[in-house]
Amino acid sequence: MSLHWRLRWAVGKVHIHKAVCTLLATALGDEVRSRGLVRLPQWLAHLPARARGAHYLRTVQNLELFDLPPNDIEACACRHIAIEWQKGIHQQRYPLQHPALLRTWIRSVAWVDPENHWQRLPHRPHVLVLLHTGEYWMAVARLVEHYAAPTRFVIPIWNYRDAFTRSALMSLESLGHTVEILDSNAPATALCIARRIRQGHQVIIFSDIPVSLNTSRAGEPVDGTLFGRAAQFVKGPMFLASRLGCPVLLAGHRVQLGSHGELHAIAHIAHGEARDMLAHWSKAMERFIRQAPEHWFYLSQMEAFYQRQPDSAQRRSNIPGALTKHTHRRVAP
Repeated sequence: MSLHWRLRWAVGKVHIHKAVCTLLATALGDEVRSRGLVRLPQWLAHLPARARGAHYLRTVQNLELFDLPPNDIEACACRHIAIEWQKGIHQQRYPLQHPALLRTWIRSVAWVDPENHWQRLPHRPHVLVLLHTGEYWMAVARLVEHYAAPTRFVIPIWNYRDAFTRSALMSLESLGHTVEILDSNAPATALCIARRIRQGHQVIIFSDIPVSLNTSRAGEPVDGTLFGRAAQFVKGPMFLASRLGCPVLLAGHRVQLGSHGELHAIAHIAHGEARDMLAHWSKAMERFIRQAPEHWFYLSQMEAFYQRQPDSAQRRSNIPGALTKHTHRRVAP
C-alpha cells in the first residue's frame, strides 16, 4: 500500500472512531452506556487480537517493559483500549456550552491527595504540572475549578490546533476565571510563560511529552530515563520552575470506566536545581504510570521517548554556514 493510501486509511479510521463515539454518546442512555463501558475490557478480550483496536498490538509490546505476567498484559491492554473509547465518548458529551452542567461534571471528578501535596504549595508562585493520563483535559478542569477566587490561568498545549481541546479549556472561563492558551511549539512561548508567572498568573503545563512524535517536533530535548532505558523528554517545566524559583505540584487523571474518574496529586516537588527537580519529577511520573499503565496516553507510542533527537546547537552545527548567514530573524513576543 502506498504512503498516500496509508494516510487516507489512517484518517478514515479516525473519522470512523469519532462517528462511533458520537453515536454511542447520543443513542444510548446514561445507565446503559456506563454499564457497557465497565464491561468493555471483558468484551474486547473475547475478540481476536487484531480486532481489539488500532494500537492494541503495540500496547501489548510496550507493556512488556512493565514486567507484568502475560495475562495481566492482555487485561491491561484491553483496559487501555476501553479507556480510549470512553475518552472519545466523553468528548462528545462534555457540556461545553452549559456552565452549571460543566461545573457538576468537573466536581464529579474525585480529588485524591492523601499526602496533602496541595496544602504544601505556597500561595504564589507555583507551577501545576500534569501528565497525559486518563482524560487529561479533565485534570486541567479539576485543577482550575479547585481555585475559589478568580484566577488568570496560562495553559500551553502541544495540540494547539485541536478544536475540542481549545474549546474545553476556554469553556473553563464560565467558572469565573480567565484562560490564556499558548502553543507549546511557538518560539516565544517559554518567554511568555516566564512573563506571566512574574505577573502573578497561574501556569498549568503538561510535562511527559516526547521531543518528536510522528512528523512534529515539540521542543528541546533533555536526557532522562524511562522504565530502565535512556530516554528523552521535552526540556521545559522543571527548568522553567527552577529558574523562576517555583515549586511544582505534579498531578494526573485516572479514568474509572463508566464514571468521571479521579484527579491524583502525585507529588510536591520543592524548588531547587533543575537536575534535582527533573530527577524528582521523573521518579514520581514513572511510579504513577507503573501503578496503572493503561491510563497513559503514550502507552502505545513509547518508542518516541527512546529516539535520540539533536538539540538546537547540534542541528545548527549540521547546517552549512552559507545557509545560516541570512536566517536569523527576531521573533515577536
